[in-house]
Amino acid sequence: MSLMNALRKSLLPAKCASCQSYIESPGICRTCYPTLPLFELEDSNLLLRPDINRMFNLPECDGLSACGWYHGQLAMWLKQIKYHRDRHAIKVIRQIIMQQWRRLHLHSLIQADACVIVPLAKTRLLSRGYNQVYQTWGKLLDYHHIPMLTVIAKHARPSHVLLSKSARQHNARQAFYLTGDIKHKRILIVDDVITSGATMNAVAALCKQAGAQTVWACATCITEL
Repeated sequence: MSLMNALRKSLLPAKCASCQSYIESPGICRTCYPTLPLFELEDSNLLLRPDINRMFNLPECDGLSACGWYHGQLAMWLKQIKYHRDRHAIKVIRQIIMQQWRRLHLHSLIQADACVIVPLAKTRLLSRGYNQVYQTWGKLLDYHHIPMLTVIAKHARPSHVLLSKSARQHNARQAFYLTGDIKHKRILIVDDVITSGATMNAVAALCKQAGAQTVWACATCITEL
């Protein structure tokens, strides 16, 4: 350990993002991690769960994986990243993504040639200055050598927040358009939160239209409807 790192650890000791107890490095302590609403090994492909399959309309997806449910502290950290680009929350979510990827054995399950991160509309990207999905997933994708493709773009459309499920599906179908070719590739689509599945399914449909061999959906969290 360098002298600078030693001084930093002594002057600014790391605390668990959940219980605030002192820990060796920034993140979540071993006691708090099991209390988070995370999925277990048998939930590696969530489309095999009848309740989740009924909950989300994803006919264009060959599989679905997520770290956990969108509530409690997971929801709080994702909101801090989305609206405030909170660096501490980014580190915590990155830790969760990396650990869940290993815990659910997703690298052996998801055979991806390339990744498509669900894009923001250009106007929103300019005003926000970043895509929160890339902030949290970029390191894992780089670590597993999964290249990120920019083959889908997004028109500016109304927010999904106040729309019904059918309105969300129509809005999502009109929102995205193709900008490249992905013939015969196995594609991983990544988003931060899946609420109704409308956005994810619309992007998956475009990937299939562009010639994708398979499409697997992946998110940090999914909502309980």
